[in-house]
This record gives sequence, structure tokens and C-alpha cells, in this order.
Amino acid sequence: MKRFLFSLAIIIAVLMSSCSSEDYKTYVPADSKLVGKVDLKAFFSQTGVDQDKLFKDMAEQYGDEFASIKESGIDATTPFYIFAKNKGSDIVFGIVGKLENREMFEKFAAKELEKSFVTAGDFSCSIESDGGLGVNDEVFVFLGRTSNDKDAIKTELTKIMNKEGEGSIGENKIFAKAEGNSSFMSLYADLSIIPEDYVSMAGSQAGVDSEKFKDLREMVVGINGNASEGICDFRASVKSDNSAVQEKIDKSLKAFGVISDKAIKAFSEDDMFGLALNTDGEQLVNYITESLNSGDSNGSAAMMKQVFGMISDILSKIRGNVTFAMRNPSDFMFRAEGKNITNDLVAAIKDMQPSAVSATPTGYCYDNQYWFGYADNNFYVTGSQMLAQEPTKLMGSSVPSALTSLMKDRRQVIFGNVNKLTALASMASSSSDKDLKAFKEVTDKVKYVTISFK
Repeated sequence: MKRFLFSLAIIIAVLMSSCSSEDYKTYVPADSKLVGKVDLKAFFSQTGVDQDKLFKDMAEQYGDEFASIKESGIDATTPFYIFAKNKGSDIVFGIVGKLENREMFEKFAAKELEKSFVTAGDFSCSIESDGGLGVNDEVFVFLGRTSNDKDAIKTELTKIMNKEGEGSIGENKIFAKAEGNSSFMSLYADLSIIPEDYVSMAGSQAGVDSEKFKDLREMVVGINGNASEGICDFRASVKSDNSAVQEKIDKSLKAFGVISDKAIKAFSEDDMFGLALNTDGEQLVNYITESLNSGDSNGSAAMMKQVFGMISDILSKIRGNVTFAMRNPSDFMFRAEGKNITNDLVAAIKDMQPSAVSATPTGYCYDNQYWFGYADNNFYVTGSQMLAQEPTKLMGSSVPSALTSLMKDRRQVIFGNVNKLTALASMASSSSDKDLKAFKEVTDKVKYVTISFK
């Protein structure tokens, strides 16, 4: 845990920036197909997290080595970039950060990261099978390859440190997208970075025609993050220069409408996790059916078609808002507007497990664990039988006004309660409250993390 937190702290130290120096950006390979830029100075400003207090708490909690991060030689006034590119059947990935003092950084890396450097012309490097670290008077570059080929890592790192690549990163469209916005975090990926063989294999296993599944490689995915009023909000987008592929993207998005106020009221500030969307079930079913029918007929594909066929009639009756809220791992609530699909679900379950369903005064119980029923023009499923007896009481709960406002103009939103998710992660990893105390400065300021698609 301590080593993980130390690595995280090093990354944070690198990311404190909002201004930029043009020279060191040229170390990002010009043929990168994934580029990310993170500006934690903007993050600290937007959230109100005190970065000095954060590092002080971490030093007190985990030792003086955290205090030495400020003496790492890293330039704390410049952005931090991540990148990925293709190299044959490999994916090469890396990190670029600007240095203020090379000698200090090499000493820091030797002591805290246990790196041993050798001189190679104008730069020094440390090469291991899981990655290489290159350092010169301007930058440090960490580089890895999916093959973990030590010699290949050294060759590629040498080219980057000597700027031997062809072209200019300034002409890279993916880099321009990541660079050209003021978000505290931006990442854009051209999905053609995924090897074609991987896409074909995934398509075959999913039962989707391999050629059609390759449309995936025609897409660019972007994610931008901004923070305000205790919420870190990430918005994702999917675009394609191929008009036929873009038409398919637009068609799939038409199955979603804007979330209603009533749907938002289904959530509580006690929720650990939530999802809200507005969908036309019939359009969604038609889209999925079309995709499945265009695929192969192997064993896994046939099974997927069979399973989907069992639930497609039920899904097609959903018209409007769908919400899912989890308050703890055993207490959840699913709510869908539309026709009463209770009887359809009972029939589908009885076909598979005749004795698993029993009637209750207000609906049905499945396997003595889950309740489902219909009330107030909504279909409910819940893991809490006590609440399920009067499902309409689940409505009218409250979430912070900032989260309510954020959800109003969206077609779909996933949100997580940071404190609750952090506590759950701590339990799952057998960590103590003491391990998380140093990050209280962050969790006190950031209450929710959200993601939605444009």
C-alpha cells in the first residue's frame, strides 16, 4: 500500500501545472494514437484541495520520503503527458514530464525508485523488462511495451530521447484535441491503436461479424474532466471521420433521451453508486438485435442470442427513464418507466427456475433475496425487501443540488459517492482508516465523480 501511495504521490507532483513550454512537448511521439494531458493545478484550483496540506499529511502518514518529492527535480510549472502508439503487433506507451534539475531527479530516482542509470550520449537511461526511464537536461520519459521486450524498449526509448521520429507532434490531430482544451484532464484515443487481430477475435467471441466490429477502429474516443461544487465531472464523446460509422454512432444515441427530474429524485445522498438514463427500449432492442443477427453462429454467439431473446420482449416495453442506485453492496434499487413487465419477468424466470419465484402482497420475491413489482407507473427491482414493500417511498430522496443540476441536461449519467466508494475499497483491500487518512483533504472536497456521454 505504501509503495502504491508513494507512486501516486510522485504522479501528483508531476501534474501540478497550467502553463506550458513548447520544447518538451516534442518528445511526445508524432505518431501517437492516444494522448492525455492532466493539469492538477487546475484540479486543485477547481476543487479547493490544498496541495501543500495534502503532501504534508502524506509525509506525516507515510514518512519523510514523501517530503522529498518537492526536491525531485521535476518542473512543477508544466503539464504532464501520457501517450500510446503502435509498433508492429505491440502497443508502446509512455509518460513525458519536464525537468527543472536533471541531477536532482537522477538522485531522487536512484534513491526512491531504485533506478540505476547508464549514460547513452546526451541522456541517461535505466532499462528493465517492465519499462525504461530516460532522462536528459529537459525531460524524463518513462516507456513501456506490451511485449515487455527489454531490447525493444531500449531501442524505442533511445529514438524518443534523440527525437529521431518522423513528423511533428504539433501536426497530430489526437494531440491537438488533448492540448486544445482547459479541462484539468483530457484524453483522446484513436481506437485504430487496437491491433486488427484483437478486434477480429473480440468480434468473433461476441458473436458480431468481425468486419462490422472493425468499425470500432474507425472511432476516436475523448474524455474531458472538470471539477466544481464538489463534483469531478467527466464527459466522454465518440466521433468518427468515416460517415458510415458516424451514422451508426448517431443511430445508437437516438435510443437515449434527456433524463427527467422525476428520475433524478430516485436517488439519495446515501447512494454509493448510481446510473440514470432515458431510453426507448424498442429502439435499443432493435439496435442490439441487428448487431447480433449480423454476427457469426459459433457457440458463444448462439448463447448470447438465446439469452437476449429471453429478455428482449421485456426490455422493449421500457419507455423512458431508467435508474439504478446502490446504497451498499446488498441494498440496491432498479426503476424503469414504461409498461408493467412484472408478469413477463415472472414467466421468464419460471421457465428457468419454476420454484424460485414467490408472490408477496405488493409483488414478487425471487430466490428469497430480490423483490420486484409495479407501482406508480414504474417497474421496480430491489435487493431490500423492506423498502420494496412500498417502493414509491424510494422516490423523493435528495442528492446535492449541484449533482441534480448536472444531471438535468444529460442523456445518461453514472455517478459515484467518493467517500462511500473509498470506504468500500478500503474494506476490500483490508486497508485501515489510517491508510486513507492522508487523502482526507481530497475526499472532504470531492464528494462525487460522474461520467456521461455527449
